[in-house]
Amino acid sequence: HYEKWASTPSGQKMLKLRETLPAAKSREELLKLVSKNQVLLIQGETGCGKTTQVGQFLVEGDETSRVIVTQPRRVAAVSVAARVAEERGEKLGT
Repeated sequence: HYEKWASTPSGQKMLKLRETLPAAKSREELLKLVSKNQVLLIQGETGCGKTTQVGQFLVEGDETSRVIVTQPRRVAAVSVAARVAEERGEKLGT
């Protein structure tokens, strides 16, 4: 589903937006580090894409992977889930 959506005009627009985030510059390095290390701590400025992008990088790097992102409050968790679903052209909860 993601690949089909990513080829649409709205998908292309979202991909271009994602590419502007600071985390996008570290995507390949992150994937390489994850493949070589059991534990990886990621530090970055607010708004750099740690929460919304890193999990997507991992799933895009290995479609069989399962990624869990936690947030300290339910409202934050729901808003992050909604944002990631929007960025992937998916319905929330699928």
